[in-house]
Amino acid sequence: MTTSRSDRPRRRAWRWWLGGATLLIAILAGARLLMLRSFDNAPLPPRLEVIARSPVTLPDGRRAVIGDGLKPGVPTIVALWASWCGPCQQEAPHLAELRRRYGKEGLNLVYLNVRDPGASRSDLTSYMREHGLPPAGYAVLADDRIAALTNVPDRLIPRMLVYDRTGEPLGTVTGYNPFAMSRIAGLIAP
Repeated sequence: MTTSRSDRPRRRAWRWWLGGATLLIAILAGARLLMLRSFDNAPLPPRLEVIARSPVTLPDGRRAVIGDGLKPGVPTIVALWASWCGPCQQEAPHLAELRRRYGKEGLNLVYLNVRDPGASRSDLTSYMREHGLPPAGYAVLADDRIAALTNVPDRLIPRMLVYDRTGEPLGTVTGYNPFAMSRIAGLIAP
């Protein structure tokens, strides 16, 4: 059976439409997979009560522990960053937006500067202001403490440790991941 010339454009249109629909389904499935895998497959970090005892240095030079600034019963994000880190700079405004959305009462945001030995207090304060975070809203964590905080031997940043309101770890995000940012917002919402 031969096809007439008038049927050929319809078949081409049908094939094009079917190909486009298949591509759209593949894109949506891929996006869903990325969202589901938005947290690392690495081991979960220690419970919040464990890392709360980790020593840090505050912007004014005083020594403290991470837990000093935590409000109990509130979801927590512990973010490790450095001022020279490009992905950290991409992530910072999103963390600032989470802080604005949930406030101090709805989200503990612990912003730990690491791997930044040449940065002065002034540099770090400027970084915080530039990215919409409170200028004194960070602490400095010694590099040799990163593995104890993350349960992994590498020192990759940015890295976020995400905890629920009971202090149970929900996951870790290594590197800037926009899918993870939206997933985190969904996990910490009241």
